[in-house]
Amino acid sequence: MAFRREPNPNRNHPTHCPYCGGMDLFPDEEGDFAWACQECLRVFSVMFHGQNDPVHQPAPAVSTEEAWQKSLDRHGHSAKFGVSGETGSDSQHEGEK
Repeated sequence: MAFRREPNPNRNHPTHCPYCGGMDLFPDEEGDFAWACQECLRVFSVMFHGQNDPVHQPAPAVSTEEAWQKSLDRHGHSAKFGVSGETGSDSQHEGEK
């Protein structure tokens, strides 16, 4: 786990009672995270503890130039993507003349 904050009582609030499904909920004096259901008269707590790191980290994104070159190669183009943002096909032909 990389980073977790202290739980915040104002962050997430329930939309329904986990016991009866009622939606008539109010904060309760029992604690910062307590909620009172006005339909079944139960008091319960909801606390967001944080978020764990994903099991599989996504691969880093390739640069624009690499993605462009892969696309050109995949579609059968022989042009090379240059650092300046232009294809290298014109500069290659100039050197051959």
